[in-house]
Amino acid sequence: MMSNETSCDFFCSRVAEAYLLHLMALWRRPIYRYETGDIEVSDSFLWGLLDGYPKDRMTSSYRAKFYSKLLKKFDPTPAKGAVICGGKVPELSKRGIKYMNALVHGFGDMLEDIGDRDEYGLLTIPKGELNDQI
Repeated sequence: MMSNETSCDFFCSRVAEAYLLHLMALWRRPIYRYETGDIEVSDSFLWGLLDGYPKDRMTSSYRAKFYSKLLKKFDPTPAKGAVICGGKVPELSKRGIKYMNALVHGFGDMLEDIGDRDEYGLLTIPKGELNDQI
């Protein structure tokens, strides 16, 4: 049986992977369309963003349950017309998509408010305390 921390990490990584796949299916690139430009994302970025706030405020078992509710129920039946089923990718529920969109949008809002830009014109996190936390 998995420990609470292991199951929490498992579900968090599945949500991050599912959202990345959702963005890839939607835009054919791992990007979130933000008001002032695209936010390029990776699964490790999404995992850190997703687990950052709740980690200090919720128990591991509660976080695991919360993350699992962001995913669609697992359906083991293969897709219609499939000859071989080599596994299933995780899918987000409607609630999961809304939650992840709001999370990435909020991150974009935070960077927009700070307003620091690098030499390429990209919004960046300022050097110092905030970088240490992320």
